[in-house]
Amino acid sequence: MDKVLFTRSLTLVLDAGQTLLENGSEVFRVQQTMEIMARSLGIEDFNVYVLTNGIFASARSPDSSESLTRHVPLVSIHLGRVEAVNELSRELAAGKLNLDEAEQRLQDARALPPAPPRVLRLAGAAGAACFGYLFGGGLAEALVAGIAGYLEVVVSQQLSAHKINRIFTIIVAAVVVTACAISMRLLLLPGLQVNFAIIGALMVLTPGVALTMGIRDILNADYLSGSIRLLDAVLVAGSIACGVAIAWLAARGLGVTV
Repeated sequence: MDKVLFTRSLTLVLDAGQTLLENGSEVFRVQQTMEIMARSLGIEDFNVYVLTNGIFASARSPDSSESLTRHVPLVSIHLGRVEAVNELSRELAAGKLNLDEAEQRLQDARALPPAPPRVLRLAGAAGAACFGYLFGGGLAEALVAGIAGYLEVVVSQQLSAHKINRIFTIIVAAVVVTACAISMRLLLLPGLQVNFAIIGALMVLTPGVALTMGIRDILNADYLSGSIRLLDAVLVAGSIACGVAIAWLAARGLGVTV
């Protein structure tokens, strides 16, 4: 394999791994997929180490050797891109794609658009309403949870668009949820069970994916990546609790008892 082809192949493998990692794939699956793609492309002596927020890879050919790293600071969930890259790796392993075709397929996978903001808002509202009802609330609690869930997604989107720190964003969103539920009880629904409405709306913010993947990474002996994900989950949970506490204390300071 000549040097140019070797570099292109290694870059493709790293790009694929980065795409998987930054769209919510598990660490062990990223590493496994990269190794399969490297073998399919004829890359010899390929070694890769994947963390939650980084990839370190090296490979050697008779003519050259290279080491590459990628920093993946943010992770968002886009399972469509993950599935597209997985399909790419399967077809590459089956010999159905050459390097040019694989590069184009990866570009197409990375270009898949995320869900529109309006869809995310409606999904947040529907999910919050369902959780509010699931945790023991009635129709009123589910309705308020849906409204609060919609507002928290709007707030999160606006703050994220301005590159506001994620921890601060979660705290503000939790404050909005709690204040919304308390206000609805004071102004419109005196019999509202505020706790069910708040819990239902906050479920949209809970770090379920990070917690699950952290435990899974640890079970797969990826202790560092698992610890990073668990720490992230703890920080998010603490931010949610902090936001709720701020809203409750502010309400109590204004003489509001719920």
